[in-house]
Amino acid sequence: MGIQDLQTFLENEGVGVDLFRIARNHAGGFRLVLDAEGCLDRLYGGYFSDWACGGQWARCVQFLTTLSQALAEHQVALCVCFNGSHPTPPAVPQQWIQTQSTYRQRVNSVLRHIVTKGTPPPKVWWVPPTGLHSCLRTALRYLNIPVMVSSDDHCQEVVGLCREKTYAGLVGCSGEYLVFQPPRYFSSSQLKLTYRSSLETKEYMVHELPKVLDVPQDRLCLMAALLGGTILSEQSLQDFYKRLGISQKKQQVPPETLIKAICQFVRELPSADVDAACIEIFGDLNDLRAAKLKQAVQYYLNGTKDGFLKYRTASGRRPKTNKKNKPEMSPPSTSGDMDTTRLASETSEHEATSGRVMQSEDNCPAAPAEVLRTCAERHARGLMHPQMLCVLTHRQITLPVLMEDDNHREIPSIHHFFRPIRQNVYAILYNMHHHRFMAQKAREEGSTSAACNEKPCQVQVSEWIYSRVNPGKAAELVPGVILDWPVPTVQRLWFGTAQDDKCRRMRAFLSCMRSDTPLMLNTSYVPQHLLILATVLRFIMTSQIQILRRQELDAFLATAFSNDLMNALHLQEMTVNGISGRGVQLSALVMAGAEAALLANDACGAPVPWLVAAPWLYFDGKLLQRNLHRAAHCKHLAQLCDNHLDTVVKVERMRKAILEGLEVEFALPPLPLVAGVVGGALGGSLGGQLGGWGRGRGRGAGARLEIAGVVVGQWGGGSYPSRTQRYPQQVSYVGYTPPPRNAYGGRGWRGAGGARGLGGRGGRGGRGARGATRGARRTRREHDEPLRPATITVNGKTVRPEDIAQGDDGSPHEDNVVPDEPEGSQAQKAKSGKNIKKNVGKGKKKGTGQKNDVAQSLEANGPLDKNKAVEVCHNAEKEHMGQGDAPEPN
Repeated sequence: MGIQDLQTFLENEGVGVDLFRIARNHAGGFRLVLDAEGCLDRLYGGYFSDWACGGQWARCVQFLTTLSQALAEHQVALCVCFNGSHPTPPAVPQQWIQTQSTYRQRVNSVLRHIVTKGTPPPKVWWVPPTGLHSCLRTALRYLNIPVMVSSDDHCQEVVGLCREKTYAGLVGCSGEYLVFQPPRYFSSSQLKLTYRSSLETKEYMVHELPKVLDVPQDRLCLMAALLGGTILSEQSLQDFYKRLGISQKKQQVPPETLIKAICQFVRELPSADVDAACIEIFGDLNDLRAAKLKQAVQYYLNGTKDGFLKYRTASGRRPKTNKKNKPEMSPPSTSGDMDTTRLASETSEHEATSGRVMQSEDNCPAAPAEVLRTCAERHARGLMHPQMLCVLTHRQITLPVLMEDDNHREIPSIHHFFRPIRQNVYAILYNMHHHRFMAQKAREEGSTSAACNEKPCQVQVSEWIYSRVNPGKAAELVPGVILDWPVPTVQRLWFGTAQDDKCRRMRAFLSCMRSDTPLMLNTSYVPQHLLILATVLRFIMTSQIQILRRQELDAFLATAFSNDLMNALHLQEMTVNGISGRGVQLSALVMAGAEAALLANDACGAPVPWLVAAPWLYFDGKLLQRNLHRAAHCKHLAQLCDNHLDTVVKVERMRKAILEGLEVEFALPPLPLVAGVVGGALGGSLGGQLGGWGRGRGRGAGARLEIAGVVVGQWGGGSYPSRTQRYPQQVSYVGYTPPPRNAYGGRGWRGAGGARGLGGRGGRGGRGARGATRGARRTRREHDEPLRPATITVNGKTVRPEDIAQGDDGSPHEDNVVPDEPEGSQAQKAKSGKNIKKNVGKGKKKGTGQKNDVAQSLEANGPLDKNKAVEVCHNAEKEHMGQGDAPEPN
């Protein structure tokens, strides 16, 4: 990976140290800059096997709290730096593409492992959970730990901050830092907080690097540039590598082989002059690669101590523009050193770059200078979503690989699914509605300036999404979409202080999330700390694509209201029976929606306070996996909520707010046909009929099987091969069936209970039918509701379970079924046919002469009036509130 090979080559050269022990011997405390991009797994809390479930945010916050207390106790000060930079358009660095490709391979391996084994994936496939950067920035801000976010070049700004603010050392994991040679350099990937109160890592003796590589100090930057990087790629140096005797593919070359060969070449050069090196390498200074090589060498010089003093002043002012070299920006200051006293009318350094990517239909003016300056300041301090500055300055955005199936079987592409939110954000940030209104007003007044711009204002943002179809080769141009009401300007949304401005901020945010409804702002239905989750779930439910199932929506809400959500120790010790691939992808979907909601919140002036938008207040991946597993087997919502009735009421009220005004259509459950698992009357009596349909050469008009009103199997007409089973001989009803109204308890689950009663006893139909009757009686006694037993519909005819169990009746198309039997068994066939007809007659006679228990109980109570029956059903629905939907208004 180019310059990163240098870091890999020197891994064995590091010396194990304890940062707390060093701090005790350091007068005045020990101040360090920490590059968070190299230790995201460490800041997450070390390795935990459930990171793939969506993130254990409470555990992450607990670890950061412990780390903060240990740092304060040993007088170690950290400034944590995050990568918020974006390359100069329109190029996207090859390193980003390689990183996303690696993450894509890991995600595919993780999902394959979960689907096949149902266990947590191994550590080697670790991928940052969706929303980890936002969680870390919010948690560090909560713990009063300084945060810096880069804007143009991450490594240059991090090492510049270290030198400008005189930090004692840098903790990172990049080969560029080795060339920059900070005061002291420690490994961030080896960082570990131990139980014996020590912060252990490795230290690299960067000042001895020329001695280790046997390269003169003044040629170190040239050696680093020849390794390949963002400016001069490795592909451009393939001819040079072949001259060094490295003819095989770069991926197969060990790092030490390449580094030793390049060091020997640089060491044998007659001088350290870069122009002479370009002639030696490329043969001519007019080669385009020669200019890139000189630019790369200057890039590394700017990061060294001498280069920093030469090209960056101590006050942080921008250096004078050099025609040959790209001017470097001053590193953003931390929260304690940021000066925000400048006037809004002063020019911003980003104004010149904001108009460089005007687009193929993009005629929208640049964002106001006041907005750009405020965004840059808040971005540098980690107080704003990092994608905001990229949109305002470059009109580009990069979206990382997520924990989703690349084939999108059950869940659509997550980045494309939440694209409408980003489109509304683009329109708000660039005042599309205001510009269109002013243009329309000018045309009505007959202004000549409006005649030259007949097209309405339109902004387009390039979205870089790494996918199987487009692996980072080209960006997708996404236009901004205005909201359906007159949105104020972005200046008014960000800086307005009137009460109406506050209301408009919240309305703009809710409109972006398709959640501008009355109950969404009612805290008795949606608590303030759950507003982000509620808007994300509502956005998912408003989509034309049916993604969530009823019990999955309740599982998310039960997780948010769970008493165990903030109990990190309990969640760490809790075991989950099985991790589902669908549950993992749903977690990524909701967390990606939360990221889009945070972006919309910042674009609208942050109407939702940052502290109540933290993900640990409403989500935990491991707890969600447990609730998803339980929701598929629980009989009612109270059981899912651990029989806490107050939690049941909260879940129902929040569900009502989310679904307010929507014609809800939940996703269908999976097919409930499972081969070889069934027992009792459903598997014995009915199994014989299904076996007749599934075997032999059935020639009929087709048939279908319904259980509790849900079609679970269909058979088409025509003839089938004699030895091919189209469907299994036995079926079992498993999983969850969504009824018309209630999902837990009520009529749908009484039908399912009857079906379970049929299959509860093994083998004999009579016992299964009596079991179903007893189950129905218990249900009626518990709920005081008229019985509605489960029915099975075959070819449009309703057959009761007790009728099925009376005898081994054949199917209506019994004559059309020819079983496969060996020759010479004609006599047995005839005999069995006579027995079947005899049994059929006996079954009908027995069925007409006896009455089941349900009929006897109804006759004993006398005739049931129709009005009374309606009243009983109405009362039963009232009693069952709290186990299903919230009461509907009359």
